[in-house]
Amino acid sequence: MSCLICAGQAESVECIHGWEERQCSQCGHYRMSQALILVMMEEGQIFDTGQMRQWLTARRDQEAVPAIDQRQAIWVR
Repeated sequence: MSCLICAGQAESVECIHGWEERQCSQCGHYRMSQALILVMMEEGQIFDTGQMRQWLTARRDQEAVPAIDQRQAIWVR
């Protein structure tokens, strides 16, 4: 399985319906909405990997497994 942020090797983790969860050695443990994944695929968007990793690190102070949806996505523009 690949990481949804950096496309590196990641482990898929079982989670609630409507979400994908990954454990990546570079990006860490996170959850992403399937709706965001579909939008990104349709629009050809990719993440700004460095900024998303920074956001995830900061967010882990508030929740163990940060959740990313369209409001939190940091894309390359």
